[in-house]
Amino acid sequence: MIRRKHIQYREGQWFVIPLRAGGYALGTIVRGCNKTKGGLGYFFGPKYREIPDDKVIWEKSPADAILITWFSDLGIINGSWPLLRSTRPFSIDDWPIPKFGHKDPLVPGKGYIREYTMDAYGSWMLKKESIVAVEEIIDFPEDVFMGGGAVEIKLTKLLSDE
Repeated sequence: MIRRKHIQYREGQWFVIPLRAGGYALGTIVRGCNKTKGGLGYFFGPKYREIPDDKVIWEKSPADAILITWFSDLGIINGSWPLLRSTRPFSIDDWPIPKFGHKDPLVPGKGYIREYTMDAYGSWMLKKESIVAVEEIIDFPEDVFMGGGAVEIKLTKLLSDE
């Protein structure tokens, strides 16, 4: 039996995501850690030809994110999403859990705004849900949990014009 080295990461950890059409996107985990098997990530462009350096990490802010989503850490664990070393300090207050939007699949025009919080064990929990018209959730990140492959595909599409 082959034993894998246990990869540990933490909130504030930066990593790269290989795009399906070549190149890389940049991501950081802002909630969760290796014990929670994923978490909330902020993902950034532009499409990088090579793995970006620490200088690029210092230039990113939450407002620059092109995707904010709950995601699986399998890409980090299996090494296909390399972790980056960074000197940038992490403050949880600078990287909020945003409100998320969700379309009701059974009722056209009905949407939800969802707010989450983290419990003492690092798991996210629904704190508040409001029913709204679907037009009101357009500017909110979609409330969905994405596997690693789905994150790669979504980022590839978002960065395909670059």
